Amino acid sequence: MHWWRQEGDGWTFAGASIDLRVGGRYRLGMTGPDGKTHVAVGVYRDVHPPVRLAFTWDWEEPSNRMGETLVTVEFKDAGDNRTEVVLTHERFAEAARMGRHEQGWTELLRLLERSVG
Repeated sequence: MHWWRQEGDGWTFAGASIDLRVGGRYRLGMTGPDGKTHVAVGVYRDVHPPVRLAFTWDWEEPSNRMGETLVTVEFKDAGDNRTEVVLTHERFAEAARMGRHEQGWTELLRLLERSVG
């Protein structure tokens, strides 16, 4: 709720529905400064706490759909009560979409770091 949004003024958390189990679905929303809500949807493929989480990713809005991609998040012990988070987002049909998602994930992880650090 505190970090699931784009960085910058006017972006807000717009709700989540999460069934965190292999085969379970999720729906995550954020609302932009223009009032438009963007919703990511997918299915969990691997749930292995506290080591790994993998899930499909697409956008609910027809104009944003890109086909099913795969996100894998790995959590590695970095010592001194720290965790390294390695996020891989793959299977993009269009390279241009990959760059925009890299920017979005970078912003989200930065907000997460601020909220727990």
